Amino acid sequence: MNLDEIITHWKKSGIKLNDASSVNEILELEEILKFKFPSSFKYLYSRINGFKDYDSNEHMFTIYPLERIKIEYFDNQNINFIPFCDYLVNSHQIGFSKLDSKIYINYITEKNFNDIVANTFEESLIEIINNSDKIY
Repeated sequence: MNLDEIITHWKKSGIKLNDASSVNEILELEEILKFKFPSSFKYLYSRINGFKDYDSNEHMFTIYPLERIKIEYFDNQNINFIPFCDYLVNSHQIGFSKLDSKIYINYITEKNFNDIVANTFEESLIEIINNSDKIY
């Protein structure tokens, strides 16, 4: 499943999606967070800017718009974790590590993130769509 198929899946599932982000908005967030997002992230966000109005999929996962990524990052207690998704209204988050290129779970009550969800952003979205055990 590629990113276009993921977007189509979300649309067919009735998830409300935000309009695309501009390249400048993505670059601005990278500068603020001091982190370079992978090309797959930039592609997805150039098509949609996350889920609209805190909407979620059927398993209660929400993909954040850029502004919420920034807010959650600065609210987070770990400066090396950049969340882009949460489960069950922030029971836990899924996001990037500044320390490597993998995608992790961060439980809100913990300061460290150790559980790997996927090796890439795209793989993590597929894990979320497939309701994989890795995302819990």
